[in-house]
Amino acid sequence: MVDSSITKEDVAGRARVAKLVLTEPREALKIARAIRHPWYRCQSLSMVAEHWGNAVQRKHVLAEALRSAEEQTQINRIVTVASWPLRVMASVDRDAVPQHLGRFVELANREPHSLRRADSLFALANSVSGSSELWVLVIPSLVDALSLSYGWKTDRLIAWSIPMVRTVMPEALGPLVARHRPGNKKQRLEESLATMFDTR
Repeated sequence: MVDSSITKEDVAGRARVAKLVLTEPREALKIARAIRHPWYRCQSLSMVAEHWGNAVQRKHVLAEALRSAEEQTQINRIVTVASWPLRVMASVDRDAVPQHLGRFVELANREPHSLRRADSLFALANSVSGSSELWVLVIPSLVDALSLSYGWKTDRLIAWSIPMVRTVMPEALGPLVARHRPGNKKQRLEESLATMFDTR
């Protein structure tokens, strides 16, 4: 679904931030703050926080980015774009991540559309990639959403989620792969699972 409130200026602003953030970070920050649409402002502020300032400054910019995400009205869009600042926060202020992550998981769980819920939860899990301590806060809800959804997009999310689910909820792998529609891709996933748990 296309967001009709997005303007060319919003898109251009994010592009300018991406171009300037390494060479003129203060100007990039100024441009990011002026972007009207919260999705593009959140992404742009996250880019600035990743590349500019001391720890305190970066935390402030990340807080701005999270507030921008929450200006949106659709749950899945709030949660999905919040994954941008959370990814940066995981390297800047790791101790603060669990609180924010838990809050956005709770918000995602209120999304009535199972595929949108799964998509936003996958974005959260992917933002803290490689951290089983943080994945455990997200994966149970992601597995639940995927188990209620169906279709090719769900199949893709199932395949992409396998490494994370294997790490924190291996018991859910079989039922999750069983949700995948029949075909060659499902067969490959089943073969991969068989190899994973072959203890001979």
